[in-house]
Amino acid sequence: MSMITTVRSQLLARKGSWPAICEKAGVSYSWLTKYAQGKITNPGSRQLEAVSRCLGEAGTQQPTDLSARTEPNQ
Repeated sequence: MSMITTVRSQLLARKGSWPAICEKAGVSYSWLTKYAQGKITNPGSRQLEAVSRCLGEAGTQQPTDLSARTEPNQ
């Protein structure tokens, strides 16, 4: 699968996160929605790489383990 289709698939799986992805990647929401819908078939490498990095970072974040949290001394 090409990077274009991989990133598009990852975006579609995270549709509710698009505003945050746009802000972090530095792309407009309009561009991101058009790209995700397949209306931009040949995206610029800068935009595609920025979105890909954001999606990769989101995928590597570990959930917070609340059980390991220590309570302050009382």
